[in-house]
Amino acid sequence: MNSDHAVLSEKAASSLLLDITRAGDGLRLVAVGDRGHILISDNNGYDWRQVSVPSRQMLTAVSFPSATTGFAVGHDAVILKSTDGGDSWVKVYDDLDAEVPLLDIMMMDEQTGFAVGAYGYIVRTEDGGETWDDWFDMIENEDEFHYNAITQIGDGTLLLAGEAGLLYRSLDGGETWEFLESPYEGSFFGIIPSSDPGSAIVFGLRGNAFQTVDAGESWVEVDTGTDQTLFGAVHIDGNGQVIVGSSGTLFEMSDPEPQIHTRSDRATLLSASKAPDNSLVVVGETGVHRMPVGKPAVATLSEQ
Repeated sequence: MNSDHAVLSEKAASSLLLDITRAGDGLRLVAVGDRGHILISDNNGYDWRQVSVPSRQMLTAVSFPSATTGFAVGHDAVILKSTDGGDSWVKVYDDLDAEVPLLDIMMMDEQTGFAVGAYGYIVRTEDGGETWDDWFDMIENEDEFHYNAITQIGDGTLLLAGEAGLLYRSLDGGETWEFLESPYEGSFFGIIPSSDPGSAIVFGLRGNAFQTVDAGESWVEVDTGTDQTLFGAVHIDGNGQVIVGSSGTLFEMSDPEPQIHTRSDRATLLSASKAPDNSLVVVGETGVHRMPVGKPAVATLSEQ
């Protein structure tokens, strides 16, 4: 890595980053964020390099259904695609007239998936991102509340969560959607599948989190031990999850009992991923950080 590129990557790695993921089951970590930054690490999050991107729009979410194929979404409804593990990207969709941000993307495989965002914006692809169909009228959302998160759980059910406690599910791969009775009227910002096929945890404002074990038929409150807003989550070894949020909050839901940690800098955390060496890599308002699960003391990128 030349010196100029190293300086650029270090600056980008300490800027606002909104999402991070593993590239399929591979070794690579990919993070996205402000100004269209996309960063890649191939050594467990110790070092990062910035790749060229055909957009300067803020990127909010990234999804890699395989080690080579990935999608990133952001403001102005932009959707980017990579077919080489994130080394290069092309723009496959945008909607400047809509003036809405896409807030999440979920790819069920390399061909089929959904991107969702503000004001009830939702599009679907069935051809690997070559075309995107408007799915707005397929979901009952008269108030055009924001869609913040979408995922597929173990039994194949799709779950969609958003503003004002909105919850929906699809049992047919997204062809049709049904409104679910919500346990909470505040906004949800994330969903993560649990270990059982029909289970998932949805989370959001003021530390509120709820778990379903029957694909959304019913929800039980999860005691997170915090009133900080929760934004992102990742699976850890065993059947546990770590959910991250504002003020440096990390809620570890694992046996034998849940734990709550707070980063010393109290910087907001927006997403997390597990590195191949089982360390936790988190991103947020101060960039990217590595930390071992279960230990709140964390070294920043520049300190490692």
